[in-house]
Amino acid sequence: MSKRIAFALSCLALLTLASFGLKAGNTNNFTFSPDGRTVWATHSSSHITPAPAYDAGLKTIAGNLSRYPNATYFSIWGNTIAQGGANFPFQTWVAVAFTPAADATVTKIAVSAGRQGSGHSGYELSLYNDAGGVPGTPIVTAHISKLPVYGQCCDLGIASDPAGIPVTAGTQYWVVVSTTPDDPDIYAWAFNSTDMRAHPAASWCLGSQTYCGNNSGKWVAFSYVQLGFAVLGH
Repeated sequence: MSKRIAFALSCLALLTLASFGLKAGNTNNFTFSPDGRTVWATHSSSHITPAPAYDAGLKTIAGNLSRYPNATYFSIWGNTIAQGGANFPFQTWVAVAFTPAADATVTKIAVSAGRQGSGHSGYELSLYNDAGGVPGTPIVTAHISKLPVYGQCCDLGIASDPAGIPVTAGTQYWVVVSTTPDDPDIYAWAFNSTDMRAHPAASWCLGSQTYCGNNSGKWVAFSYVQLGFAVLGH
């Protein structure tokens, strides 16, 4: 019994130190969960930036962004996105699933993902196909360099493709926020609480067992409150 208790306490100490290291490597504006996957902004927005105006000819294919005047999404709680390296001990990406109700053409994707760090890098915003309930391969990817600051309300990361990407009714697709070696900052994708049901999502983790368990290097499906996003088109 004593060995089990000692092991449990050792794990708790390790997670506490890991959490402290993540916070120390960033700024005091953010607090991470012990596993580094979730992040809170400790200082709320000092001002409100309204949601961008979309082309009136576009329809919402999927998404949950609100049109409330003071909150396009819940800006202070979300999932960590990071490339890993010197400023973060593991690589982590996140994806949200959607299934079009009708055949459509996607011309714009918006996400509530912003920068936590102070650098000038961006992240990758992609539309993926589905592979057995997790993201498969990218259909189209855009580098997003004009980023909101995570914790401030309520700018969006936006990718546009005027030519459009066809999507099929009843087929699941994924909106993915990921990184490359050219994206070394730490980012976060904010949840949106306009729909409190659990929806399909997936996370990618690459790193030690401390952070990724036995799932390093692969997508893992889960269900949770959706991250803020909109898929628009015609």
